[in-house]
Amino acid sequence: MRRALPLAGLIVGAAWAASSMAAVPTMVGKDAPDFVLKTLAGSNLRLSEFRGQVVLLNFWARWAGDSRQEMLVLDKINATYARAGLVVLGVSVDEDLRRAREFADAMKVTYPVMFDTGGSSTGKGYLLEKMPMTILIDRSGVVRYSHVGFKTGDDRIYLEKIRELLRE
Repeated sequence: MRRALPLAGLIVGAAWAASSMAAVPTMVGKDAPDFVLKTLAGSNLRLSEFRGQVVLLNFWARWAGDSRQEMLVLDKINATYARAGLVVLGVSVDEDLRRAREFADAMKVTYPVMFDTGGSSTGKGYLLEKMPMTILIDRSGVVRYSHVGFKTGDDRIYLEKIRELLRE
């Protein structure tokens, strides 16, 4: 009888682990939700303005440590592939607009940076839960790739996906 309890614990633990590895909701294969956000420069940008181009949409926050590293990588990707039809858009989800602007200014990226502050639903529309989060949208406005977090080497995956979408 004593052996049955540890076995039961193992079964419950395995069931819990399997349930925690359930599929994460994703936007891949769905139309990218349109939005309008104010940029660092003060103008409004609408995602649908970029229909016909490949869009890399990056949600970030100044307090998400990987955001700084990823933004620098995305700036290089933007410089390399902008003429080929890629648009990189950064979206800050910081609640403190002043601090988000200071961070964005300090990063000196060349792509447009927008602000989704004050509980806007832009991030929710993309099922944003953790940051940074990078979304690739094809020329017809369909989400084709989604990635959460950033570590060295992720840029190689982004480049592979971007090249694939630019060839379509």
